[in-house]
Amino acid sequence: MRDPIGVLNIDKPRGLTSHDVVARIRKIAGLQRVGHAGTLDPLARGVLVVCLGKATRLIEYLVDTRKSYVATVEFGIVTDTWDAEGEIIERRKVEPLSPQRIEEALDRFRGTIEQVPPMYSALKHDGQPLYRLARKGIEVQREARSVEIHRLEVREWSPPNLVIDIECSKGTYIRSLAHDLGETVGVGAYLSDLTRTAVGPFCLERAVSLEQLAADGGAPWQDYMLPIYEAFAHIPSVTVDTETKKRIGYGQQVSLPLAPKAEIIFAYDSDRHIVAVLESDAHGGSLWRPRKVLNTN
Repeated sequence: MRDPIGVLNIDKPRGLTSHDVVARIRKIAGLQRVGHAGTLDPLARGVLVVCLGKATRLIEYLVDTRKSYVATVEFGIVTDTWDAEGEIIERRKVEPLSPQRIEEALDRFRGTIEQVPPMYSALKHDGQPLYRLARKGIEVQREARSVEIHRLEVREWSPPNLVIDIECSKGTYIRSLAHDLGETVGVGAYLSDLTRTAVGPFCLERAVSLEQLAADGGAPWQDYMLPIYEAFAHIPSVTVDTETKKRIGYGQQVSLPLAPKAEIIFAYDSDRHIVAVLESDAHGGSLWRPRKVLNTN
């Protein structure tokens, strides 16, 4: 019997870390090789993509996908973490903010923007996570990073709370967006609530809860596992025959003249089992070399 290999679209509850979710799934599935594709903060709920078995070697092809969120920004309050987990360090008077002023401020954050990561983040400085330094009262200079905000729309404006829909690139800190928005309008703000509604092709409407996954008398957890060809449908692919599959297993280049134009493709066998991740040769021809071999049995 093949070892399980696939992906779970989990609806992470508030209050759990992404690591907590991985630990619970390890226990439910009885597997050690479990990993998530993109951390979701404890205060947030929503889509957490979890890879099982050899699918953990494919996480990088999910991390790069776009993310979507519904975020609540509360104006007039600043916290040390820029979200609801932190201590309130400042309260400001919230002057009347018209919808027009809100929209003008939001427009500054659409498209490619420069964003400074929060101190309370897992980014490292001299080998130490920033959040550990922050807990010691140490603040260090952080370099701004370019991120892409593909969509930023007002869902609800009920002063002092603004609910917004966001679609963004990897590496975007919604806490930073909330903080920077508050500074732009001059009254301060923090991220009071966050739901991740999508990671690439994975949406919240089709996510499964941990309770469903572990329910006695319910569907077995395997019924919720998406096969590789479905979970990674956004990656160009090709079906290879038995001889080509063997050559890939030996680490040899293979000729695939009908393969789609791409830098990398997934190779599947006739039973739709993942064989390998292949990368194109440097000259854009029909030769492909194995980047990651997953199954050649």
